[in-house]
Amino acid sequence: MKKGISVLLLACAALMGVYAGGNKQAAVAEEDYIVKIGVGVTGGLCSAPFFIAREKGYYEAEGLKYEEIKIDTGQGPQLLTTGQIDAMYNLLATLVQPIANGLDIKIPLGIHTGCIKVLAAPGSGIKTVADLKGKRIGTSGMAASGTVITQRYLAELGIGVTADNLEVEWLIYPSTELPLALERGQVDAIAVGDPTAQIIENEGKGVAILNSATDDYLKDEYCCVVAASNSFIARYPGTAAKFVRAIQAAAAWVQENPDETARLMDEKKYVAGDPAVNAQILKTYSYRASVSEAEVAIGRNARDLQRIKLVSDDINVDALVKNTFVALPGVPDNLYK
Repeated sequence: MKKGISVLLLACAALMGVYAGGNKQAAVAEEDYIVKIGVGVTGGLCSAPFFIAREKGYYEAEGLKYEEIKIDTGQGPQLLTTGQIDAMYNLLATLVQPIANGLDIKIPLGIHTGCIKVLAAPGSGIKTVADLKGKRIGTSGMAASGTVITQRYLAELGIGVTADNLEVEWLIYPSTELPLALERGQVDAIAVGDPTAQIIENEGKGVAILNSATDDYLKDEYCCVVAASNSFIARYPGTAAKFVRAIQAAAAWVQENPDETARLMDEKKYVAGDPAVNAQILKTYSYRASVSEAEVAIGRNARDLQRIKLVSDDINVDALVKNTFVALPGVPDNLYK
């Protein structure tokens, strides 16, 4: 009997050894852990603090060991949940519905406001979002941030956006073809992000009827956030706090130095476009990265999405916010307070 027990114990020990070998993260001490930061293959203005954190040494200032991993940001949430990356930036509007459907991630920081516009064709007679009732809106996808933000705004104006009361028509195009669809009159308006939106405006091919950076309903809402894997936050909270502080400090640098940020991003080929135009855009955003405003934005988005039937009525929004938002010890709420 004792021999049988010994064999069983040895077998269990062997299995535990195999498990530990296959899950190397669990064996790494926090001070030695290398954070896997997801960075979009194609850089964008929204990710400016991630770029600046590297270029200006904010990661190193926190003593952070890190590796940047090039990713398709659309696949980011899946990469977080499978442990292929630990943290990334993402548009909150694209995260709330998956979170309501079970995506297990944490949001510890709101990075900035702004970045989405709805443009109408010049001379179309469309002056405001209210004028879109009965019109065709071009977008890159129904789950795209521009679509969700536009739906929220339309619903706030009392215009139907649900399947049982749809008072606009959505037409899907590849994002690169949206400007041409507007120019050709295939759609009456397009929902698009910067810097594309600003370029279209500057060329006189579109007029902004909604700008999330300046519109009263959206201008104070943090649209882009830090998204992190639940396991990263749980296992390495001190390291996660270092990462969030680095992004918060880098965002403050962007806030104070938009022209230099745009110049550096162009010089390093991190983002396309004219540096002067990109600086113009950055100046319309608030990069006063905030912990508490992330919590506010999650709740606001979830309630709006529940109203337009993108989040089920049986979801408890307060519970969703509590489960998703995290305030990490040692991270200030806002460097500007």
